[in-house]
Amino acid sequence: MKFLLSIVILFALSIGSIHAEVPLSAGLSLYEAYVDNLFQTSDPYSDYVTLINLDASFDLGLSTSVLYDSDFNLFNEYSGLHNQTHHLSIDHEKVISDGQGTLYFGGGIGLHDGTSEYAYYDYRSAGAYTKLKYYLTETSFLQSEYQIGYEDHHSYRDYSSLNNYAAIQISKSFPTRTTAQARLEAGRRDYMNFDDNPNATILTVIIRIAQSLTDLTGLQLQYRWHNAPKSTPYFTDSYYNIESPDDEHSYSGTEWQLALKHYTIWNIMLKGTLTRDKRSYNTSIVSNYERNDTSITALLEFDKKISINSLLQNASIHIQYLYKSTESSDPYYQSNTSILSLGTRASF
Repeated sequence: MKFLLSIVILFALSIGSIHAEVPLSAGLSLYEAYVDNLFQTSDPYSDYVTLINLDASFDLGLSTSVLYDSDFNLFNEYSGLHNQTHHLSIDHEKVISDGQGTLYFGGGIGLHDGTSEYAYYDYRSAGAYTKLKYYLTETSFLQSEYQIGYEDHHSYRDYSSLNNYAAIQISKSFPTRTTAQARLEAGRRDYMNFDDNPNATILTVIIRIAQSLTDLTGLQLQYRWHNAPKSTPYFTDSYYNIESPDDEHSYSGTEWQLALKHYTIWNIMLKGTLTRDKRSYNTSIVSNYERNDTSITALLEFDKKISINSLLQNASIHIQYLYKSTESSDPYYQSNTSILSLGTRASF
């Protein structure tokens, strides 16, 4: 299979780079997960899933790098859900204003491939970005970002689109070891293959407050407000839209999230996250219902750094348990979901 060949090639290049001292670094993550409600609906189906991530960075010098990232998702029972994504980009950074700011820019190409059953998800993409990080004072900085990209859904051409995304964020640290952050995001998706060129827009506001409780413990509170207007000509009868519940153009809502992270002895990290998410979707799989969901998600994580030998000095074991309960006005989405995953990551 193509993904096995990619793993072998990347692993060989990474090991070779250690001995040849070439400017190549890479990482490999492998996770096995059990999901008791794969589609998060009132009719649960379970499955075992293998998740593989490969990434590599090659330093070209002069603050320029070539980056490669790929994901492979393999399902035991529902093999029709097999899919893979690949992204190749080139990135450059430039220090400006006597070190007070850094300008980043670059571009890349990508693809998503699945099985013929879900061919409407497959795409080829190309895009470019620019980002600025600028220190206003010693304890505060501003970030701005702009991205433009084209996504070609070759098996479902109506959903090929031009995407614009912009964001601005300000961060401030205080003597109390508190960090506050505010972020504004806006996006627009233009569908190119319709006579009237319909579009969908989003607007998101994120506020975060992080507090160091001790040298090894931190607490973070996040609020997220997201709006995707229903008045935009989004495709309300589309099977594609219904099957993409996490597409940010398909819902509006608010989210509260509380996270506690603690580092213990023996290089162990423990993290707990509690999230309350309210969403109003632009479509429902059952036309007689307006879909409004309220979800409560609890996530527990365990991460242990390990050192096996000189080649695997930067490795870790990761265990994660997630429980999600959803109350929905559409009975089809009334659900409870548990996910248990165990994995490891190694960097070379």
